[in-house]
Amino acid sequence: MRKEILPPVTTTTAKLLVYFEKKPLVATLLALSLVMIIWNLPPYYHNLISTARPCSAASSVALTTTILSSSSSSPENFTTSLSVTPAASHDSVDSNPSDPNKRVFQPFGNAAALFVLMGAYRGGPTTFAVVGLASKPIHIFGKPWFKCEWVTSNGTSVRAKAVKILPDWGYGRVYTVVVVNCTFQSNPNADNSGGKLMINAYYDKSPKLFERFTTLEETAGSYNESKFSPPYPYDYLYCGSSLYGNVSSSRMREWMAYHAWFFGDKSHFVFHDAGGVSPEVREVLEPWIRAGRVTLQDIRDQSKYDGYYYNQFLIVNDCLHRYRHAANWTFFFDVDEYIYLPDGNTLESVLSEFSGNTQFTIEQNPMSNVLCLNDSTQDYPRQWGFEKMLFRESRTNIRRDRKYAIQAKNAFATGVHMSENVVGKTLHKTEKKIRYYHYHNTITVHEELCREMLPVSAKDNVTLYRKLPYVYDDKMKKLVNTVKEFEEKKLGTKAVMNFS
Repeated sequence: MRKEILPPVTTTTAKLLVYFEKKPLVATLLALSLVMIIWNLPPYYHNLISTARPCSAASSVALTTTILSSSSSSPENFTTSLSVTPAASHDSVDSNPSDPNKRVFQPFGNAAALFVLMGAYRGGPTTFAVVGLASKPIHIFGKPWFKCEWVTSNGTSVRAKAVKILPDWGYGRVYTVVVVNCTFQSNPNADNSGGKLMINAYYDKSPKLFERFTTLEETAGSYNESKFSPPYPYDYLYCGSSLYGNVSSSRMREWMAYHAWFFGDKSHFVFHDAGGVSPEVREVLEPWIRAGRVTLQDIRDQSKYDGYYYNQFLIVNDCLHRYRHAANWTFFFDVDEYIYLPDGNTLESVLSEFSGNTQFTIEQNPMSNVLCLNDSTQDYPRQWGFEKMLFRESRTNIRRDRKYAIQAKNAFATGVHMSENVVGKTLHKTEKKIRYYHYHNTITVHEELCREMLPVSAKDNVTLYRKLPYVYDDKMKKLVNTVKEFEEKKLGTKAVMNFS
């Protein structure tokens, strides 16, 4: 058998081997010392992983953008750019200028995104809406702008005018809401071969610095022009603001049952969970979800972007455009508010009368959230909220917040209390036809609502409570049995018993 010939070993090497063989502890300590020295060396590699810079048309690398929720495009289609613009890179900053009075400004990181996409929707044959958030200081103090482009499936493209709308009335914080309207001269997908809507978002006046990303894709054969014309799937659609906080499942159950009855079978409800939908609240909504009456969207990731009040302006604008052609009328109000028709009006007759208007606002009846009658015949713990909260604050000739309904097909953007971006008229004098009862802050009360008891004589008198006048109003109470019977009929006795 052939023997392997080992390389010669020098005297010095032999001594070291003998030393480490006899001193394993010393060898281990020496190795650990070397590791610690290397670990604490200055991180000269930081330039390799520096934060993103504004992109230029000349130099860009694709990376995935964060989005708040699903839209009509898949997440992998959303891309932006990571630039290597010399003017903004660390290498271009001379940290040791020859002039001692020359001061140096070195940027690190990004405080806010140029644009955060939530959704993009086709609004008709020639129009699209892109809904998202953007850095508020840039839009307040700078001059950012947008460009729309449709890229067909064969690679050709056509550009369109882009109009940006800031619909949050200046309430934005780090982020403000931006709706970008793209209107083409003709249908860019008229042959139904498919394509995608691209947006160029510019940092300022300069056309050299921008981010480019896909907002929406249409596959071949998916365009359906008929859905932009009546009849729509629903008569009425409810767009709810962000649900947050410790929402009461009991109040949610009552609200849902009432409005499912009020709006009728050809209605649909869209809720947005910003952290307020607990397992108990979801249990209440689940039967309505299974029945096809409710859509519940998870928007909890909105908390990463500091906008106004759980980004409710963003949410209502996304809902407006996502369901723009889903219903004849879209309603915007909160889950502690109940729409009511006085004097025997019907919803169909009222909205027929209002049909010449794009939107109408609704006046509120503000209700006490603590006052109840001291009536021993009433089993208050088993009663619904609007069954026992019967005292209305009665001041007149003062301005109160209003809610509204809108023909969404005529709106470009919207707000919390009304839209300022519509085509058509707005009607305000509606209080004799439609109102809403507002049980302020009751939606997060889990204990008994009746916390201040008034004598039975308060039914016939004005009561001053904390310097405000209250009168007895039992109009909603008269409807409660009808609503309870409707709930049991629609959901079944077993589901209603589980609620109880």
